[in-house]
Amino acid sequence: MLVACAGGTDEAKRGVSEFRARVSQRSYSEIYRLAGHEFRRATSEEQFLRFLAALERKLGPWQSAPEPAWNVTRGTSGHLVDLTYQSQFVKGAATEQFSWRIEDGTAILMGYNVNSPLLVTE
Repeated sequence: MLVACAGGTDEAKRGVSEFRARVSQRSYSEIYRLAGHEFRRATSEEQFLRFLAALERKLGPWQSAPEPAWNVTRGTSGHLVDLTYQSQFVKGAATEQFSWRIEDGTAILMGYNVNSPLLVTE
């Protein structure tokens, strides 16, 4: 049963690695283009590009994070995986939350949230 509950976490973690690689290359439009319709419906590409640029300015590049906390649920179109990271960026710490839909072994970004005091004070 434990293995079944963890279904999709490996794919979601690969999705996070790809997300981080694209952010480091500033391929923000590529992230947006590959995101799920839920994500694109919630924010415009222009808003998302400004958001990631602000994150980079206020937090600096991502450095590291321990293994994430995760939650897996079964949706009508596959597994839904939420990963929460306690991440370290160059300028400080932040909590990152990724929401993924796993379809045919591929992680589709549904949501990305970041929380850090540096986003308010910097």
